[in-house]
Amino acid sequence: MDKKSLARVEIKDESKGEVEAVFATLDVVDKDNDVTRKGAFENGAEVVISAYNHKTWEGALPVGKGVIQEVGDKVVMKGQFFMNTTHGRDHFETVKALGDKQEWSYGFNVDDSEQGDFEGKSVRVLKRMTVHEVSPVLRGAGVGTHTTYAKGHKTLNEEVTAVVAAVDSVIESAGRVVALRAQKGKELSRVNAEGLDGLAAKLDELKSLLSAEETPEADDDTDLILSLVAAELESE
Repeated sequence: MDKKSLARVEIKDESKGEVEAVFATLDVVDKDNDVTRKGAFENGAEVVISAYNHKTWEGALPVGKGVIQEVGDKVVMKGQFFMNTTHGRDHFETVKALGDKQEWSYGFNVDDSEQGDFEGKSVRVLKRMTVHEVSPVLRGAGVGTHTTYAKGHKTLNEEVTAVVAAVDSVIESAGRVVALRAQKGKELSRVNAEGLDGLAAKLDELKSLLSAEETPEADDDTDLILSLVAAELESE
């Protein structure tokens, strides 16, 4: 079995021990004089998170499990430490505390490779491999590995879903208040009107922020949020 390393991890959910780690970089010469080509990894392959420095190969219990995927020129492991075990929690807390100083490595078998030239260097070109485990390590052979996040933050999609639900609740409450006050010949109170104006201002701020990214994805996300809110506001 061969081993390689990188150093980038992101903690996605602290309570669940969920992490996202970049453990390989494609199309660069690593410290072993290897170049790993795009397509070398099986997207969606399940892997073990090994005890520190690949100690699971020596009999230590695994500390988690994950799934790997190529994303651009990076290879990412989205995994979860076994937080109901002492060894899983200890590894998670260590990875979180080290942050971007934490490097990652992976154990694999080479399924297809060849000798070749890359940027004027004679290298081994890795074309296909089977990854068995990904491990936090002190130092590794890979280039640019790290934990991308480890702070218990929600993903953007989770936050958007929560915000849309909250805005829906606000709109429903505002509708009831407007209807009740209209029956009494009254308008919204100054406090409530200012609150709703503040919400509209924040949504405008979000639209401006995402529009600055100038990406189709950002436009889609912004339009989704604003259309949901605007449609219900107009219906009131």
